[in-house]
Amino acid sequence: MRYLFTTALASGALIGTALSAVTASAQQAQKIHYSGGFNCGEDEYTTNWNIRKDAAGEIALTVYFQQRGSSQVSWLDLTEHKSAKGMELRDANGNPRLDVAADGDTIRASWMRGAPQQDCSIFAVSRSDSPRDRFDQLFTLLDAPAADEDAAAKVADETRFPPIVHALPELDQNSYSQRYQTSLAEFWKRYRETMTSEIAALPITTEAERQALKARVDAALSSTMRASAAQGGHEDILRMLQTTADRLADAGIDPAAILGTSDAALMCQRYANINYAFHYQDMDKVQIAMAVPLDYWSRDLAERFLEDAPGCSVMHRSYTESLVNTWGDIQQRQQLIQTMREEQARLRALPATMDTLVDTNNLQPDSEKFRRGYMPSDLAERFFGAPLDARRAEILSVAMRELDGKVAAYTIDQPETATQVSDLCNQLSYLRNLDDVAKGSVHEKCETAQATLEEKQSVAALAKIEAAFASAEPDSDAAKAARELCDSLPASLNGSARTAAYGACQDETVKLAKKQDELRCTTALANSGVSADFLETTVAVTDTDGMSKAPLKDLVCGGATREIAVSFSSSGILMWKTHAMTVNFPRDDAPWRFVLVKDEAEDGADWTLAVEDPSTLERLDKEDMPVEMVSACFTGSSACRPGR
Repeated sequence: MRYLFTTALASGALIGTALSAVTASAQQAQKIHYSGGFNCGEDEYTTNWNIRKDAAGEIALTVYFQQRGSSQVSWLDLTEHKSAKGMELRDANGNPRLDVAADGDTIRASWMRGAPQQDCSIFAVSRSDSPRDRFDQLFTLLDAPAADEDAAAKVADETRFPPIVHALPELDQNSYSQRYQTSLAEFWKRYRETMTSEIAALPITTEAERQALKARVDAALSSTMRASAAQGGHEDILRMLQTTADRLADAGIDPAAILGTSDAALMCQRYANINYAFHYQDMDKVQIAMAVPLDYWSRDLAERFLEDAPGCSVMHRSYTESLVNTWGDIQQRQQLIQTMREEQARLRALPATMDTLVDTNNLQPDSEKFRRGYMPSDLAERFFGAPLDARRAEILSVAMRELDGKVAAYTIDQPETATQVSDLCNQLSYLRNLDDVAKGSVHEKCETAQATLEEKQSVAALAKIEAAFASAEPDSDAAKAARELCDSLPASLNGSARTAAYGACQDETVKLAKKQDELRCTTALANSGVSADFLETTVAVTDTDGMSKAPLKDLVCGGATREIAVSFSSSGILMWKTHAMTVNFPRDDAPWRFVLVKDEAEDGADWTLAVEDPSTLERLDKEDMPVEMVSACFTGSSACRPGR
């Protein structure tokens, strides 16, 4: 090996550029690199040649080659030999593999034996930086923030025959491979996002503007598409076409007339580019090649495709067969789309009100016309999803202001308003097509509205209850009206307001009952037939743990609270004077008669109750109530337990 590569390695220019890191020491190994590509039939291969001279002056050559789109890499360790025709590279077994010839910094080569496929072309490799340096340069290009058409064209060109990872030093292969795949995918994603947003922002009012739109779409479907689509971008490209066509159609413009092409060669080239990215049959590729989604194909466009497709050698005839077989379905879908577009326009034109929001469930299509389960999901989202989101946001904003207005206008005399707000918030919680942010906003708004309503209800209700009971006297019409208010008002309130109103009513009712008991007590004492001093005398009361005593007035007042009349009478004089107690129950015709007997016990009560009346004795026996228990029942003692 003292020929072609020996000369290259000895070149002063080489030492000064490609091997700038190599010292002039004769003991230091040297390397140079070549790169290029070749075709075998329709398949493209990239190739990297690493040539090195060791310290002993021996030259070795490794040829790497990799089919585009494949992760498999092949390589050959070769040596240089003279042949009758020139120079050739042979493997370790002496088999000639490549015929080579130098042409400046370029080496022309042709396969002699062991080519990766049949029909491999003659090719050339040129002096290049090392694979590592080339990857670093690529990373600079891929990581640049700009991802416009110019940048895309450069990336597409530089990555057509990219460096081969296996040609890198082993320690760099994993990290460089991962970074390259990530950076390449992210660049094309940025490119497609930039392309989509730019096209979406282009005006379409005038013919000149529409032609500018077409030019921008054509650029997106040019040679860069081959590289972009290869990174999983064909769906983004088709989505861009669909969105652009929809925008034109919404403006009353025929998308096929603006976007479509009558150039059969251009159609075929686009198909070849997209077909290079993925080989399986899919009518999406035909839509991209024609630059018009099938939803907007006219009969003329379909017939033009059927006429031009056979002349495109890379396109299988099954595509024309598929179009013919599905043309009826395509037309039916186009009719459905027209109906959906009309419904979309109707929904968009509805007034921005709470009623619109609720009645349409946030701009959902008429269920009589469209049954969501039978509507293609892509069309449902395309016409009733994102395109209506801006209008949904407008209507929701107005509806939230309406809700604020209802809350602000609420008064205690309008209980239906609180019910309406509660019902509205319940309906709003089930609205369709609300993202998480909107759902959170609606939830927060409704919680605030509910809290504000309940606070207003509480303040007004408590004031109304207080006023109603303030002027209420026992057994008066005002007291009756206050009780009726408490029967109806709390039930018309919400949440904490209802709880507060029930509590206030309970407190005021207890106060009124106490007032009534005091009034009954006063009346009963006045009607008891004895003096106030006599009423202060005490009577023995049976208690659970013995005996106690209570003033007679307590028996009188205890009975009055139960609508039982207690009165006293006296007969005889001096030491023969006796005192009787008469008890009249409200639903008992005959009175109960008791006798007050002087209690002789020390520290005891003034009196104990006794019974002499046969009728009373009979009734006490029937109730299984000892006479000693009677006073306990009047005073509310826990010892009052008849029948035990």
